[in-house]
Amino acid sequence: MNDPKLARFDDLNWGRLNLVSAQDSVEGQHSWRVTFTQGDRVVRVGCRALPELGIPHGIDNDVSSALIDHYMSSGLPEDGEMTLAVTDLLRLAGFHRNGRYRTMLAESLDRLHTTSYEISGGWRDHPNRRWTTAKFHFIELLEYTHHGESGRFDDRSMLRLRLAEPLVASLRSGYTKPLNIEFMQSLSRPRTRIIFRLLDAMRYHPERPDEVIDEYEVGLIEWADQCKLPNGRPDVVRRALEGPHEELLRRGYLRNVTLDGRGKKQRLRYEFSPEFTPISPALLHRFRVHGVADGMARQLTRQYTASVLMTRIELFERLLRAGLLKIRKTPAHALVHLIRHPDQYPEPAPGKAGKALSDRAPGDTPAPTVQRVAPGAPEEPSVDVTAELRGLGPAEAAAFTAKRVSLLYHRKFTAAHLDTLRHQLTVGGLDGAALLVEAHHRLARMDAQGFVDDLKDRLAALS
Repeated sequence: MNDPKLARFDDLNWGRLNLVSAQDSVEGQHSWRVTFTQGDRVVRVGCRALPELGIPHGIDNDVSSALIDHYMSSGLPEDGEMTLAVTDLLRLAGFHRNGRYRTMLAESLDRLHTTSYEISGGWRDHPNRRWTTAKFHFIELLEYTHHGESGRFDDRSMLRLRLAEPLVASLRSGYTKPLNIEFMQSLSRPRTRIIFRLLDAMRYHPERPDEVIDEYEVGLIEWADQCKLPNGRPDVVRRALEGPHEELLRRGYLRNVTLDGRGKKQRLRYEFSPEFTPISPALLHRFRVHGVADGMARQLTRQYTASVLMTRIELFERLLRAGLLKIRKTPAHALVHLIRHPDQYPEPAPGKAGKALSDRAPGDTPAPTVQRVAPGAPEEPSVDVTAELRGLGPAEAAAFTAKRVSLLYHRKFTAAHLDTLRHQLTVGGLDGAALLVEAHHRLARMDAQGFVDDLKDRLAALS
């Protein structure tokens, strides 16, 4: 399971369009096409897959979310390429590391690589405020290492893949939303996880993603199209949704689900639980910059509107820049205090230093204070890059080191190089801590190519 403290996000285009079918079985299905309206726009979405693989469904949702998450955590490389171990992807997707799941992962990657999508008028180019047509494969490039001629994943297998250009552009533009991956992976069935991910994306306004809704209403047949479920008979659609609805209600994500009307005119109304109030990515980022925990940020979001919170964060930052706020405990504590007691923090007069806000009249709630760092003070010592290896077993340390080298030297090592590197680190042919220190130092000395050449030579000699 991933570290819940890390920022976890999903692409809003992929999430709202839901390009993975919520069907449990898709035998014989190798295409689908849906048409729906959004305001004054008509959106057409189509999918065409290889007959032997079928349309993306089930665990392809878990794999796609894991790859998007890994791409985000890798620093959003401009070319969309990433390299990671198969064992890491299994962990990120919430799968076990046995042979059955390796086979399922291989099939899922093949489907996401070979299936073509076409979205007409429904793919958001958010920076330019335009709706575009996009045609792509979720994975545009797929390469991996394996033992012998079997073609099957093993413990050493490394993946090199490139995400679709429209998806990369969407993610790099910030057209994203928070995604509670830990909660999603804890849901019992792939269908429930897909519907959760879709519902969570539909809470965000497609043109103003900072706006979040607490209720969502949709036609039953339209919702079947969104979930990519067969929509011929309303009773069949209702039965397909019963299980996911029950689990999402029981787990507290949904507060209520109602169904009104008759036949194909039935409408669903979802009411979301306040405990699962999402936070806009921009607001969440501003909180995290000052060390505010996600749980506290969510609590504040339920108490104040996004515009009020953003205004008070900006006031906090202005006061800090003007030297009018001295933090006594932590920036997070100071910011929360300001948000809850804004009357104690007047806007500084232009051009005046004013009085330090730590000077309070008797009886006032004490404002936070802190010692400011004097100009020219020495910087904090750099973090020991090898500290992250402590406490890891040989296999985990090898995987971590190979991943770090791949991130530092993007596209300089092939999947085969990283496969060999990981193996030599595991068996003791190379020292991971020493290698990381060398990798960082030579990068800082502008000797990146020298490090790459030397390491390739060492790997060749050890092979």
